[in-house]
Amino acid sequence: MNREIKFRGYSEQLKCFVYGFFQEVEVEGVGYSYIFWQGNVTPVRADSVAQFTGVYDKNGNEIYEGDTYHQGDKNIEYLVVWHDSGFIGKQKGSSSYAGLEYWKDRIVLVGSAQADA
Repeated sequence: MNREIKFRGYSEQLKCFVYGFFQEVEVEGVGYSYIFWQGNVTPVRADSVAQFTGVYDKNGNEIYEGDTYHQGDKNIEYLVVWHDSGFIGKQKGSSSYAGLEYWKDRIVLVGSAQADA
């Protein structure tokens, strides 16, 4: 599967998420996180950085690591995580997993782990 490699991160300065390329820089022993987007370089909170999975939900929304979704039953939610060699959905309160690409036509995003950034 070919996919676009991009990230999102929360900018305290802009008070919103920015989307683009990610780079972490260390200056005098302190790490800084930046997103490069639309010709800008914006510092972002390191704990808000998430990678695009390359998959879209059934409504055309990009799915990022840390997002929460359901597959039709709103009582069964999944958290997007990296597992073994790719992104998958881990069912909350269970040890079950669901493949994002396989179920993409049923996935509906309901939130983001970073939404409260």
